[in-house]
Amino acid sequence: MVKLVAIGNRFMKDDAIAIKAAEALEDRLICQDIQVIIGETDFQSCFYLLDKDDFVFILDALSSGAEPGSVHMFRLEDVMSQPSSFTMHHDLSMVELMKLYGSQFKGYLLGIEIFEIGFGQELSTVLREKLPFICRIIECEIKKIIAEEITYA
Repeated sequence: MVKLVAIGNRFMKDDAIAIKAAEALEDRLICQDIQVIIGETDFQSCFYLLDKDDFVFILDALSSGAEPGSVHMFRLEDVMSQPSSFTMHHDLSMVELMKLYGSQFKGYLLGIEIFEIGFGQELSTVLREKLPFICRIIECEIKKIIAEEITYA
């Protein structure tokens, strides 16, 4: 099964970008047989909802210094084989938990570049304005990956 797991904190401004994008895309993804899991900050529970044969998309906020709203894609196998080279805004990320348990999930980490992290229930103006564009990029990339990697596997 294909699963998208959205991680973030609704009360830390742009850290909620993955959740907002997943919620905006949820109906369209479900129609494509993709299970959407809104994990918020409880990525541990999300981890236990994954089966070893699942193809997993992890959607999270990312801070690498790139253009706010840009979407970065990393193969999970590549991310898991290297030390973390970017910052996620959680004490222990879902990827680090996968490493800890030696999980071999196939899939991708989709990181959405943040503009501002701080207390607040709204996205920054920058990301709020870019949300439709971010959602289009995520949906197109997921469709492309499914067509290339899952359909023909």
